[in-house]
Amino acid sequence: MTMKTLTQLTLTAAMLGMSGLSHAALTTTVGPVDFNGTVAVTATANSVSSATANNNNATAANVALGQFNAATGVLSGANLTLNSSRTQTISGGGTKTMGPGRTANGSGTSTAALSAPGINTTYTPAITQAGAGCSLAMGPTSDSCSWGPNASAAKTTGSTEDVNNANLDAYVGGGTVDAALTLPSLSATSTLSRTQGMASSSTSTYSVAWSGSVQADYTYLLHAAPSFADASTQSSLSLNFGTVLQNSIVSPLAFGIYNLADPNRDGVNLDSFTSSGDSAKLTTNLAGFTNLAQGDSKSFAALLNTSALGLFNAQYILNLSDWNPGGTAAGSTLNNYQLTLNLAGNVAAVPEPEEYAMMLLGFGMVGFQVRSKQQRLFS
Repeated sequence: MTMKTLTQLTLTAAMLGMSGLSHAALTTTVGPVDFNGTVAVTATANSVSSATANNNNATAANVALGQFNAATGVLSGANLTLNSSRTQTISGGGTKTMGPGRTANGSGTSTAALSAPGINTTYTPAITQAGAGCSLAMGPTSDSCSWGPNASAAKTTGSTEDVNNANLDAYVGGGTVDAALTLPSLSATSTLSRTQGMASSSTSTYSVAWSGSVQADYTYLLHAAPSFADASTQSSLSLNFGTVLQNSIVSPLAFGIYNLADPNRDGVNLDSFTSSGDSAKLTTNLAGFTNLAQGDSKSFAALLNTSALGLFNAQYILNLSDWNPGGTAAGSTLNNYQLTLNLAGNVAAVPEPEEYAMMLLGFGMVGFQVRSKQQRLFS
């Protein structure tokens, strides 16, 4: 079994119902994996004109296909491609003890199916193979004859089948997923043209040889890449309002949540967030969102309530996840992420008038000294 990754870009934004910037889909291929199997059934008519035997739902072969690695991305689709051929063979014979002459003959018929999680395809119409037959002579003595084998030309059997989205998780993991090549109906019929006399029989064996290959193609997007920065992964951000006066108006501190740009990347959701510390004083306008497209961002702000004195600290934990493209992705390939926002601010008392005047005087003296120094330097 071989695994080869194809960087084949297929524009599927419309199909997946994505919003925002265009997305593309990547495809990784497993196989083709070869198989070869034969199944048979034998019918015997004992002193009757016709008898049929069945070996329905016989398995010709099982193919083990490598599963999709969830670390690769978000699995949004899968299909199996069968390329194969079936060859029918029938043979038989007859016996009698005494009585009139007769002919022993037979025929066989079968259908084929490919089954795997989320796939159950039967190939129609049924194929049939007739025998050449042989003659048993008239007379009081025993006689036997044989005919065949008669083989048909190879019957091409193949298709590409999409996996039902509800079964995509069966194709995810580090092992294999099985595809079965079966014959839902497999029967042989044996005939005698006459049944008079003693101990006559006709036997027919019908077999189907089925060989070919099965290939799996997985369609996926890269995992989302949430960040506080637009060009690199930044999972933690600290914002500090510094020291501000009580009851003053403080400008909000802006921040953004980004999904790093890549045309093959999945969208990201902000599912929830939790806060701790002084989150009643250090607040945000955070709000949940879905499918933030690659290369896009959401803008938010942090605010400081200056009504009370104190040194305040708060932490916000943001819980994010991969978007489920159109609600059809394998849930086991959807990742969860966390971003951490740390906020700080110090609210100080407004100085008394005398203190305020002294503060202004101090600022003035500093300014005077700076100007005097500048004048000496440039005089």
